[in-house]
Amino acid sequence: MTETIINECPNNWNDVNISALGEIVSGGTPSRGNRWFWNGDIRWVTPTVITALKDKWLSDTPEHITEAGLRFSSAKLLPPQSIVVTTRATLGARAITKVALSTNQGFKSIIPNAETEPLWCYYIVETLQREMERRAVGTTFAEISKSDFATIPLCRPPKPEQARIAEILDIVDSAVRETEMVLAKVHQIKIALLHDLLLYGLNEHGQMRDPISRSEQFQNSPLGIIPKSWSARIIGDLANHVRSGVTPTGGGRVYTRDGVVFLRSQNVAFEGLSLKDVAFIGDKTHAAMARSEIFPFDVLLNITGASIGRCCYVPAGFRKANVNQHVCAIRLVNPCREDAALLAAILGSSIGQSQIEKLNIGSNRQGLNYPQIRSIVVPWPEPEERKEIVVRLEKMTARIEAEDTELSKLKQLKAGLSHDLLTGEVRVPITTSVPA
Repeated sequence: MTETIINECPNNWNDVNISALGEIVSGGTPSRGNRWFWNGDIRWVTPTVITALKDKWLSDTPEHITEAGLRFSSAKLLPPQSIVVTTRATLGARAITKVALSTNQGFKSIIPNAETEPLWCYYIVETLQREMERRAVGTTFAEISKSDFATIPLCRPPKPEQARIAEILDIVDSAVRETEMVLAKVHQIKIALLHDLLLYGLNEHGQMRDPISRSEQFQNSPLGIIPKSWSARIIGDLANHVRSGVTPTGGGRVYTRDGVVFLRSQNVAFEGLSLKDVAFIGDKTHAAMARSEIFPFDVLLNITGASIGRCCYVPAGFRKANVNQHVCAIRLVNPCREDAALLAAILGSSIGQSQIEKLNIGSNRQGLNYPQIRSIVVPWPEPEERKEIVVRLEKMTARIEAEDTELSKLKQLKAGLSHDLLTGEVRVPITTSVPA
């Protein structure tokens, strides 16, 4: 989030309030009980629509009101290129209208005047959120009044400079959205690939087996049809260790600044171990919990609480570690990286998650016990095919990580540019065009 703290406006920028950007309009809600106010031709927006919006432009709304509803609500029809800003409960979410519409009372909208570039107005509002939060009042929910919203100070550059700033930020903004779309698409591809690889596998030529045209290559199993060369195995047959840890005597008071890594449910993510909030225990505490020590290529599974079913494997070279009672370690008879990665992928897929959900629903308590974990059925190919499946999945994971890294870089670039350009710390030339 970009934050602007106004001390002194840059040369030839004006020190103004939001009210100088255009007309400030409050929204309203027609009576829900009067059918003559609803299902009309006027688009009508609520804050939830804006918070769910993936783009800056708002072109349609789920609800519509009539002209009578508009008059009753004391709202106003906003023209295209108005800036709608949430000012109740959720503060500062915003969009630019592509069409004429009205809003409920959760908004203060800006109809830009002749001196205000609408797209620049959209971006400058983001820098004002901290001040909006400071001015908001309320016990049940925070709300900022029209007068308090209208008097928020800001620095306004001349309109040509507004347009240049908005143009530059829009280019970066578009790159961010495009990368987000690519990332979402790659995630969907991975889900489909995971499903097919874990049920159909790869033939001797490295191609996905086809259960329709090559039905003779498949067999029935408790998981449905799987390749004839595979087996449907329960975890109890594949693993010789299924065990969780305990909370050390003394709880969090025995945690140390360094020492043995003590993994809790928040450290287990589908993407791998998350060590941002990791705890440590001393060697003496660890020795007392020796039966739950974990090792590289153990598969960790959260077995209680809201994160039940979340899983990953312990990578090679991981330091000495233990787990608490919310995390179960599954150790294969002959542990190796590929098999641990495959088991974690299966447990994290619909194959494993559907079984975990059924076992949890059927349990007398919120959580999984060891016999239930051992009973989970997984598809298990031959060793060479297991390795090839993991290679395919890891290539897709690497692609996702690369897109995610690019997205993070673009967001950092946008944040830096927004601060520099919207505060005037970096001035933009007006006579040259922005590079594509």
